[in-house]
Amino acid sequence: MTYKQINGVIPILQTPFDNQGRIDTDGLRKVVEFNIEAGVDGIGIALASEVQLFNESERDELLSTVVDQTNRRVPVVMNTGAIGTDLAIYYSKRAEELGVDCVMLTPPNSGVGSSNPAAIRQYFHNITNAVNVSVALQDVQFAQISPQMVAELADELEGVVACKMETPPTPGRIAATVDVVKGKINVLGGGGATYLMEELSRGGTGTMPFSSTPVEFVEVFKLYKNGDIEGATKVFETRIAPLCHLVSMAPELAIGFHKQILKKRGLIESAHVREPAAHPDSHTQKDIDALLERVIV
Repeated sequence: MTYKQINGVIPILQTPFDNQGRIDTDGLRKVVEFNIEAGVDGIGIALASEVQLFNESERDELLSTVVDQTNRRVPVVMNTGAIGTDLAIYYSKRAEELGVDCVMLTPPNSGVGSSNPAAIRQYFHNITNAVNVSVALQDVQFAQISPQMVAELADELEGVVACKMETPPTPGRIAATVDVVKGKINVLGGGGATYLMEELSRGGTGTMPFSSTPVEFVEVFKLYKNGDIEGATKVFETRIAPLCHLVSMAPELAIGFHKQILKKRGLIESAHVREPAAHPDSHTQKDIDALLERVIV
């Protein structure tokens, strides 16, 4: 079969909630449309969507709404990893039933299999073989996949089309992965795209940032692809880097911070995040307010 390619700018959605804590599907549709109109290459649902805090009905509602709103204009990617293989297969097959184009898999980060390379490899084999959609491997600091294992899985599993490498320092992780996969799959960055320019210079072919600033990321990629590295760097440093700098001071506030951006843009009604959650103190909130007035237009 033909697998969808996952590459370029693929923002991870922030899930809006109403004042009863339910998914705000109207706001969600607006965020999806805002990103598609900006020219993104795909839409992602993952940890920054708070999906790990959703029950199964909510996961279905979130994905179904996103699939319906995208209407096949861009690929939809959803993280369906879990601490157990059977659960990850269930999530992955359900996502396929609801119309996802690619499942993104983190390795299990607890239990016997989390520290056993052979068990992790089998986990990826079992899930990939259970679905008929593209697969992206996700490496994160708390659940790592080595660049060498990524390369081996890409050779062994036809459905693996991309990887998202987030173990810091990400520029080195991207460079090592690009070196060993040798162009067989796409190598994307994440981590809020804090080191995007360094990742691109090391051969990264995409990124999965937050969904609050798609116009800026699309512009950076367009300029970079056209050889205007100086122009791409200027856009990044003036429109994206200040947001990354603020988040770096308090990473636990990242989801709520980007929801505040979406709220300021008039796309969602509330910046509420699911509990338990960290909340900005008065000093940090002043910093956020000042930054949004200066950077968000």
